[in-house]
Amino acid sequence: MPQLTEEQELQKRQIYETLSQRARKYVDKVGYDAWDPFQQPNDPIDLRKFTTDRTARALAMAFLHQRQEEQYSNDYARAVLDISMGLMDNNERYRAMYEFCRWYCAQPQVHEQSMEQRSFSRE
Repeated sequence: MPQLTEEQELQKRQIYETLSQRARKYVDKVGYDAWDPFQQPNDPIDLRKFTTDRTARALAMAFLHQRQEEQYSNDYARAVLDISMGLMDNNERYRAMYEFCRWYCAQPQVHEQSMEQRSFSRE
């Protein structure tokens, strides 16, 4: 633990005195000297940035907003978020899906046939 100033030591003592019995028990178990009440929290998973300097959620939402078709299912939106998080983590599974999709799009005859068969209407 970093060295605390006199003012921080006083704050630490005041924080300790206002803790509940259960929390004090935890601090005592860890050791008062090892306990750091000023510790910075870890970054949540959603705040990790992709190479585009966007979060996975922001990337997914931008994609969904730019789609031409306005209707999409919850499963579709979940899949978009899932793949954006997988690509952000550089997960090999999602990277393979991405590379396959790029290859697939380069196959015009197959792609055009599948686009004709695709339907998102809920009839």
